[in-house]
Amino acid sequence: MDTFEKGSKTKNGKLSVIELSGTWREMGRQYGALMADELRDIYERGVKRLTGAAENAEELALTAAKFFANYPYKFKSLMRGMSETSGLTLDELKSVNAIEVIAAQSLAPQQCSGIAVWGDYSDGPLVYGRNYDYLPWFRELDDDLVLACFHPGDGSLSVATLGYAGEIYAVNGMNEKGIFLELNNGMPSGGALWYDSRVPAVVELFSFLLEASTLDEIESFFKTTKANFAYIVGVADGQTARCFEWPVFEVKRRESHSRLGLTVLTNHFTEFSWGLPRPDDKRFWMTRTRRQNLLTLAKHFKGTINDKVMKDIMDTRIEDLGATTDMTVYQLVVVPERYELWFKLPGVQDWSLIDMRALLKPREE
Repeated sequence: MDTFEKGSKTKNGKLSVIELSGTWREMGRQYGALMADELRDIYERGVKRLTGAAENAEELALTAAKFFANYPYKFKSLMRGMSETSGLTLDELKSVNAIEVIAAQSLAPQQCSGIAVWGDYSDGPLVYGRNYDYLPWFRELDDDLVLACFHPGDGSLSVATLGYAGEIYAVNGMNEKGIFLELNNGMPSGGALWYDSRVPAVVELFSFLLEASTLDEIESFFKTTKANFAYIVGVADGQTARCFEWPVFEVKRRESHSRLGLTVLTNHFTEFSWGLPRPDDKRFWMTRTRRQNLLTLAKHFKGTINDKVMKDIMDTRIEDLGATTDMTVYQLVVVPERYELWFKLPGVQDWSLIDMRALLKPREE
């Protein structure tokens, strides 16, 4: 185990697991010191790959600065703390933080898939499966993935986020109350409009987890927050899951009356009240096919789905009527009631269990 000030770092296969506590600046110092090598690697091999020519570098640095500009003060303090100990400047860290935003400007597919089962569909408590799909070259950054657990000294809930080192936001996260969430791109239905003038939705999700102790509370946060881009977000506790379709102008909780105990998220809205046509499958990353395949697998395994069966479902490739593709860079299976998170890097690291209860328990000073 590596330690720095009040922070610590262990490894679960390739995945770094860091625990941070204190003020936001103190947690930033811990993060920067413990993840210095990984932050530098993302900057040298990821950011520089994207920036290329000098004129491009200036443009992408501006994109990163705009992404950071409307961050809440506590997260800015965190990144300033990181700049004190990581060996990277704040501007360099802004680019690391925004690497996926910068990469997305190439209109690369961002075709994540998610499935939650409970009630009549599950064999036991709710189980959530999730594929994180992105540019294939992001697999070169496998060693830079981190599960970062924050124990803020300001009275907020403890929160763990999982993503690439230096990304201060939540595309996957869980808090100490056992609320899990994951985010998918919703552009095929919600359009490509992006607001620089709003707090990024992925940052808002981090804030939601810090403050929400129930699904009803987190739903109220969705209803009072405007997204800066179109997303589809799945949220679950130990008993049930909810799906929020979140374009820039509104948010709707998806209502499912025909499949109680099952929700599947790919990249298009399915709430009927939008009145939207289904998007073209081949143009939009096989979003309809992936959704239908997961619905079919859930129906086939109805009543028997536990963490083991969910792993089998997530291991099923799209050509075998599943949802996993060559762009699936990592996968999760989560049982919120038991605070269990299973992590997999396809072809690199098999399903590995992480005890989230031990990580998220409140810190004793």
